Amino acid sequence: MSHPHGTLEVTIVEGRHLKDEDIVGKNDAYVELYLDKDYKQRTTTVHNSNNPTWNEKFIFHLQKHDDDLHIHIYDDDVVGRDSIGSAKIDLKKHVFNKGRYDEWVKLPAMLGLRSKGEIHVIIEHHP
Repeated sequence: MSHPHGTLEVTIVEGRHLKDEDIVGKNDAYVELYLDKDYKQRTTTVHNSNNPTWNEKFIFHLQKHDDDLHIHIYDDDVVGRDSIGSAKIDLKKHVFNKGRYDEWVKLPAMLGLRSKGEIHVIIEHHP
């Protein structure tokens, strides 16, 4: 199969049970997403919520080696940012030739800690 071109339309819908291990209380969360590290896009910051709703749509133009969508969720902090969690979506497996991907993506816990929450992502591939 030749590698698909076209565009990837990614909607970051919402998050739930987002946990930043260092922070007690609520996150000021935003999502950064990219196929290629040189071109990152990000949502706005939702303040004071561990169940934020973004409903933001992003367009990526597919290049030859764009096989994974990387998603990083951060807690926007006065002194910088703390990582809440990250996930990677295998586009070949889940998106290409399937049309539409609409899932809650778990943010895997590191070293046996409990899950960092999950994020609702919709991906549509337009060849």
